[in-house]
Amino acid sequence: MDVCNAAGADHNGYMADDSNSNNNEEESNALADVMAAFLYYKTYALNSGIYRRLHSIDELSERHRGIVASLGTIDKIKSAEGLIRENYKFLLDLVHSSAVGAMPSPRDSPDEFNTWYKQFLSAREDADKPIVADHHMEKLYSTLKQFVRDWSVEGQEERDLTYGPLLDALESEFSNAAPESRGNIQVLVPGAGLGRLAFEVCCRGFSSQGNEFSYFMLLASNFILNKSESPDQYTVYPFVHQFSNVASAKDQLRPVTIPDVLPSSMPYASTAEFSMTAGDFVEVYSSERELEKWDAIITCFFMDTAKNVLDYLDTMWHAMKPGAVWINLGPLLWHFDNVDGEQSIELTRDEFVELVAKVGFELDPGLFKENIPVSYTANSKSMLQYTYSTFMCVARKPNDKE
Repeated sequence: MDVCNAAGADHNGYMADDSNSNNNEEESNALADVMAAFLYYKTYALNSGIYRRLHSIDELSERHRGIVASLGTIDKIKSAEGLIRENYKFLLDLVHSSAVGAMPSPRDSPDEFNTWYKQFLSAREDADKPIVADHHMEKLYSTLKQFVRDWSVEGQEERDLTYGPLLDALESEFSNAAPESRGNIQVLVPGAGLGRLAFEVCCRGFSSQGNEFSYFMLLASNFILNKSESPDQYTVYPFVHQFSNVASAKDQLRPVTIPDVLPSSMPYASTAEFSMTAGDFVEVYSSERELEKWDAIITCFFMDTAKNVLDYLDTMWHAMKPGAVWINLGPLLWHFDNVDGEQSIELTRDEFVELVAKVGFELDPGLFKENIPVSYTANSKSMLQYTYSTFMCVARKPNDKE
C-alpha cells in the first residue's frame, strides 16, 4: 500500500501554487534544513550527549572518577553511544526512502553516500548556513518519540486516551452505517503527524485523509506508512538522549519496535481510501476544490497550532458539507505565543468555545468534556511526567436543508 499525497502535493514541494518561485525556494530551503537534521543526527547527538558527558567524567579527580565508573555510569554512556549509531542507521534509511534529491543509498553505496554527504555539508557551509539548528535537532528527537506514540505497543495507552474518544464520537455520529458501507463518508484529519489517527479512521471503514505541514512528520510518515513490510520491523531507541529523571539505565536504553501493526493491513481497503496531503492546512483546504467536500473533520492537539484560530475555523467551515461534524480534543498551548515576529491570538478555553459558536458552528453541549488528563509523546518510565488537562467538543455545520 502506497499512501498517496493528494491535492497535487508531494514531499519535494508541498505548496499548492507551484508557480510561485519564492515559495518553491523557501520550501526547498526548509526541506534541506530538515534533511540536515536527519543526516547530522549522529554527529550532533554524540557530541552533545555522549562525548561531553565522558569529558566531564574525565575531568573528575581520580577517586571520584573511580567511584562513578564503579556505578556503571561510563558503561551506560558508552552503551548509549552505540544506540545512537543504531538510531542513525534507521534515520538514514528513513530520509533516503523519500528519494529527496540525488542521495545515494547509505546501505548499498556507502562510499557514494559519504561523498554526497560531504558535498551536502560543504554546500551549506558555502551558503553561510549553520549545518543544523538546535531547534531542528529537538524536533528530530521529538520525531523519534512520535513513533512511540503513534506506532508502538508502548504508545497504545496514550493513543487510547487521545484518539479513543475521537474515534468513539465519530463512530457514534455515523452509527447507522455499517463499517463496510462507510467508504463514501469523507473524514479529514488536519495535523495528522505520523498518520496513526487517520489510519485508525480508515480502519473503521471511513475514507480518511491526513494533512501535515511539518517536513519532519512528512518524511517520517512516508517511511512508516509506505516502507513497512511487517510488524515490529524497525527498532529505535527514542529515550537514549534523556539523562535526567531516569530511574534506571535499562529504562533509558530500552528499545521500541515499530510499527505495532502493518499500515497496509486495513480491513476495509476495498471500500475505504486512505491518503496523506502535504501542505499548510489553510492554503490546501480553502481552495475551491475543497469546498463542502468533507463529512467530518477530526482535530487532535491541532487547533492551538494556529497563529489566528479564526483562519482554521473559516477553512473548516469552507471545507465541511452542510450537516458535517467536527470533533476536537486537545489543550490550548498556543504555539506562537511570545514568538518574536509572529502573529498570535491566544484565547482561553471559554473564549475558544464562544468563538466556535459565533462563527456559526452548533456545539453539542451533551458531548462537551473538560479536564481530560492526557500526555503527549510521554516517556512512560520517566521520573518526570507532563499531563495536559484537555477538553473535547463536538460541533456541526448547520444543514441548510433543515
